[in-house]
Amino acid sequence: MMTNDEIAARLRALAEPEYREFSRRLLDMRDDLLGVRLPAMHKIARELARGDWRTYLDHARGDSFEEVMIQGMTLAHAKATLAEKRPYILRFIEKIDNWSVCDCFCTTLKPGKGERGELLELIDGLIVSPEVYKARVGVVLLLTKYMGAEELDGSLERLTRVRAKGYYADMAVAWALSIAYRVDGTKTLDFMRAHPFSADVTQKALQKMIELSNRTPEEKAVLRWLKRTMPTA
Repeated sequence: MMTNDEIAARLRALAEPEYREFSRRLLDMRDDLLGVRLPAMHKIARELARGDWRTYLDHARGDSFEEVMIQGMTLAHAKATLAEKRPYILRFIEKIDNWSVCDCFCTTLKPGKGERGELLELIDGLIVSPEVYKARVGVVLLLTKYMGAEELDGSLERLTRVRAKGYYADMAVAWALSIAYRVDGTKTLDFMRAHPFSADVTQKALQKMIELSNRTPEEKAVLRWLKRTMPTA
């Protein structure tokens, strides 16, 4: 198993100064970025996941943005049941302080066969948290795993449970509503009328719907009208 020092040295060797500056602009100019691309981090994480990933996560350092990102990737890639991963997931979520680590972890984590209900229970606990990034993890897991037509009613209802206040929680709910709109636009807009979201969420969601490339000019005109008239909480 790679040591923390070996992981840090490998990341420094993979760092790209120009990519670091690009990433810093996307992540509030944070200073702990090295500038390592996602595919390279996934490669390291898969290696760690094939080994004693539990011991690695028990002792992993978080001296850089990339080191924390790799911890989430390793946990997501590890071949273990969701029940085995759950305590590590809850501990890892406490480290999340930006949208990038949140969204990468959520999109990489895959429930095993028969685990969808168990993951939904985890989402239900996270989505009601007053903490922005815990709520965002819950919403992003929801929008990446439970937005099929047969699940849409339940997923829309869960979005009304979000109480966290903050830009990144709002953006996650808006993103989820735009995904729901792709699945069933009429149902999603009817739900938004019947269960008004905040003005920020509503405006961001409708703007994301307008930006969908496959919408007709007529649909976009209706969505622009809704930006002026949709009820908000």
